[in-house]
Amino acid sequence: MRILIVDDDSLNRFLLVHMLEQNGYPDCYEAESGHEALSLAKRIQPELVLLDVMMEDMSGFEVAPLLKAQTDEIYLPIIFITALDDEDSLVRCLDVGGDDFVAKPFNKTILAAKISAHARTRELSKKSYEQNQQLIFYRNAVEREHKIVEHIFGNAVTNDNKLLPYLDFKLLPATDFNGDLLLFSAGPNGGLYYLVGDFTGHGLAAAIGALPVSQAFHAMASKGLSVFEMAATLNETLLKLLPGDMFFAAALVHVSLCGTRLEIWNSGMPDLLLFNAEGDVIERFSSQHMALGILDADEMGKEIQRYQSTVGDRLLAFSDGVIEIMDPEQNMLSEKQIEHWVAAQTDVTVTELFERITQFSQNTSPSDDLTCVSYTCQSLLALEHQQTIAPIPFHLTFDLDASAIKEGDPVQSVVNMVCSQTGMYALHARLFTVVSELYNNALDHGVLKLDSALKHSPDGFEAYFDLRMQRLAQLSQAEISMTLTFEPVRRSLIILVRDSGPGFDYQLRLKQASLEDCFGRGIQLVAELTDSVQYLDAGNAVEVMFNV
Repeated sequence: MRILIVDDDSLNRFLLVHMLEQNGYPDCYEAESGHEALSLAKRIQPELVLLDVMMEDMSGFEVAPLLKAQTDEIYLPIIFITALDDEDSLVRCLDVGGDDFVAKPFNKTILAAKISAHARTRELSKKSYEQNQQLIFYRNAVEREHKIVEHIFGNAVTNDNKLLPYLDFKLLPATDFNGDLLLFSAGPNGGLYYLVGDFTGHGLAAAIGALPVSQAFHAMASKGLSVFEMAATLNETLLKLLPGDMFFAAALVHVSLCGTRLEIWNSGMPDLLLFNAEGDVIERFSSQHMALGILDADEMGKEIQRYQSTVGDRLLAFSDGVIEIMDPEQNMLSEKQIEHWVAAQTDVTVTELFERITQFSQNTSPSDDLTCVSYTCQSLLALEHQQTIAPIPFHLTFDLDASAIKEGDPVQSVVNMVCSQTGMYALHARLFTVVSELYNNALDHGVLKLDSALKHSPDGFEAYFDLRMQRLAQLSQAEISMTLTFEPVRRSLIILVRDSGPGFDYQLRLKQASLEDCFGRGIQLVAELTDSVQYLDAGNAVEVMFNV
């Protein structure tokens, strides 16, 4: 411990040095005046000062505050050595920056004890200072990292500004970083896609997954992929990226060019609510799938929710943080309250909804991120743009026997081959849906002879798919062929699917089919998504055409 002794009496300095050395403090420095003490202190940085009050050039009262001013934030104990014994002088010793005093002639035992006590205080102050410096360094490092992440997020998580007039939305993070995610992008055919998602938790750890999701979403939207293909790709990406206790609830919405045909994939998000112009809920798109980043690819379902809305209908989506926010009495907001607000004011904006949420919570800080997005069905023709298509015609034929049929679903491969051609991206989502529908109809109803009516029973879906797996495993003789012909002059793509099944009375089926029949919409769906549909032969062949 470095001790500075300041006294203009050489005998006093000698006695103090000798006493300190005997008590284990050999690192002592002497100054015979105040000016010398100040100069020496700058050089040696003392850890304790023994200071005489009465000196010729400067009194100890003058030197003490100057010594204190030269130190950093670490406690520098100053013990006055004084012959003064009046109360005012002793009080002044403390007022000018002294920390203790010892009367002359000093008691060696008391002085040693006081030095030891102040040395301990000095050591605690030193440790506290070092810890504070570490905290400052850590805080500065975190702030710098946050700025870097904010910069990356600002440049990586981007959206298509030309879609801003079509979407009304607001995001409110619970911390600096948002675990909720809203992405939107125009499709290659002029329709639009948007994603509302919620990573487990909130803050930086939750938000970090937004980077790969954003990049993948925009890349897939630009290619016109279906919402199922998007969900499958994001699931595969997040399955590799996220730890086991983290996942991503997400709703993917594709709106067609007409602005009223909706395709929705809901993986673990609250219900998406479709309101009519009068503010009534006409459809609820509940979660039908596990959140992304949990299941392997072969465990994921393929069901997409589709709905033909009308102009003026309004689709409202929100994260669970919105409906789970609490008021001071711990009452949850709930979905019903949002429905009530929309019913009471059909043109209520998302900003106004958030104002009502704030009033409900009485300005209580949310414990989770809040996101809400509203789309009002309207024509999107303003987003349409003409695609440049390849001038070369092509003709693709796929012949699948029983062995190939049992190997797996060829739809993805077929669609990828077609859409790899210049200008075909715009067809991707519609093509995927139509080819899936035609192939699955040919397989389920043509080859495997399954009846959709089976799904109407309470356990119908499970029974239907059990029977499907059983018949598929026993399949030995069957054929399904798919032919795709592109004619660039007519800008048309013609698809012919034929199966080896007995066919069906498609004329009667067309008359009986209803858009309200949730299990018999295949023909109507294909008709909605294509420019023409024609059944051939005994009903075991169907030809559709797309105008590109």
